[in-house]
Amino acid sequence: MYVDALAMDLIRKPEAYDVIVTNNLFGDILTDLGAALTGGLGLAASGNIHPGRVSLFEPVHGSAPDIAGQGKANPLAMALSGALMLEHLGHARQAQLLTRAVEAQVREGARTPDLVPMLGGPASTTEQVGNELLARVQGAAQALS
Repeated sequence: MYVDALAMDLIRKPEAYDVIVTNNLFGDILTDLGAALTGGLGLAASGNIHPGRVSLFEPVHGSAPDIAGQGKANPLAMALSGALMLEHLGHARQAQLLTRAVEAQVREGARTPDLVPMLGGPASTTEQVGNELLARVQGAAQALS
């Protein structure tokens, strides 16, 4: 499929796609589009899977140097990228624990400024969101042991 047709189709019916394989340039564009459709770059995790070789897991937003040190960066996409990596490495239970903690954080926890327009609530810092997520993960892990 041509990338422009795929971009249009992603807007119309994103649920039709589970995995899209493309080159890096088109992948960067399409992942940004997908992130915007699903809640923003702060929640978009990615995995570049290379069968039989090293794979790379990272948030779609990258390092966000324009907001570095300001306490605005959303750490949840990094946590979800970690969950993708755990799943890829065969740790499905731990991946699910982390994913559920992020979901709970989005539903009822502290939120970075990028999520406030969609979800409401006061804005929290990167550190506050990260610390709250860590507490959720630790609590869930203790409940499992």
